[in-house]
Amino acid sequence: MIPGNADVLICPLCGGEKEVMSLMSGNTCGGRSWSDTKVIYPMLPRLSPIQKCPSCGKYYFTNDAEMRESDSFSFEKGNLTYEQLKEAAIQFNGLLSEENKKTLNIMLLWAYNDKYNREGYETAVAPEEEKRYIYAVLEELIATDDVDDIVKAEYCREMGRFKDALELLETCHPSRKGLVGIVERMKSYAQNNDPIAFRI
Repeated sequence: MIPGNADVLICPLCGGEKEVMSLMSGNTCGGRSWSDTKVIYPMLPRLSPIQKCPSCGKYYFTNDAEMRESDSFSFEKGNLTYEQLKEAAIQFNGLLSEENKKTLNIMLLWAYNDKYNREGYETAVAPEEEKRYIYAVLEELIATDDVDDIVKAEYCREMGRFKDALELLETCHPSRKGLVGIVERMKSYAQNNDPIAFRI
């Protein structure tokens, strides 16, 4: 990973500035991925698509912000916690494009799983109110037009809708060898009534 000069994000709400990392080059060595589609590449880090402005404390999408290059360096990515993403969802109040709404929901799911439901992480038992919240997020993701049936099955499984997940997976016939193995593992987890986001 070779960092370049930092970029400066300019908050579209107040004009406040925030220095974030910029990469000149990187690679996918040491990448990790999970069944909920989260992928981490330590040598190819990415900025969070949603940032919190240090000046006004509000949240904004990176693609809505102006950006300029800085003379300094930064390793800041602007990653947000599950609690911060829930605050962002309240602030946005549903007034989002379909693309940004999907991005927010996926980020909420990943952050929820990081805290409560991800294989390989120290997880806690999710309170019922948090389960209800993330299940509503998953329902919105399932209803999204461009979500693949395999991913929909995974969302069903993570909600505990194991029968629905298995029915969807039975209709999936992936052509890529790697996907065949993932589908079989999803079936196994669903058959065992296990909703954990597992490592691929």
